[in-house]
Amino acid sequence: MFEHYLKLKVIINILYTQIIKVHFSSFGTKSIVGINSTLIGLKRISVGNNTRIGRHAVITAWEKVNNDLYSPHIIIGNNCSIGEYVHITSINHIEIGSNVLMGRRVTISDNSHGRNLSKDEIQIPPNQRKIYSKGGVIIEDNVWIGDKATILAGVKIGYGAIIGANSVVTKDVPSYSVVGGNPAKILRIIN
Repeated sequence: MFEHYLKLKVIINILYTQIIKVHFSSFGTKSIVGINSTLIGLKRISVGNNTRIGRHAVITAWEKVNNDLYSPHIIIGNNCSIGEYVHITSINHIEIGSNVLMGRRVTISDNSHGRNLSKDEIQIPPNQRKIYSKGGVIIEDNVWIGDKATILAGVKIGYGAIIGANSVVTKDVPSYSVVGGNPAKILRIIN
């Protein structure tokens, strides 16, 4: 009985993907998007070949927020496995390399609600503040990102890095390094 459920789940995801893939900027062969995902700005999102995006993903490329216009781009490489409930949001640029493994409930954002540098701005309700990006996010190839990690704007994660579960990445991560914590710090370098 459980095997039938798994087969049905795969079939539903394939059908869902067939319906939505034509709306992406580009969508590679053998890639799948899980059902119940929230996808906004698909014409600004590219997905490579053989990439799996889990159910309930929220992937948003915001071209307009309130009266402000943006030119976001989200690029996801080949052979990626992106966990369920992932949240990827852009007004700038997010690039995820190939062979990236991402756990559940990972957040990647290149923006925030305001710069939050003055009391005047804090008086504005957060959802009415001007959206601000201090830079894009680049995740190079062969990166492993643990469950519930958060990667913030202006960060580059180098080739082969490992991001520990529940980490908050606020600064660049060198290639071949393991980071963890809040804020994430280098725990070791892989030789």
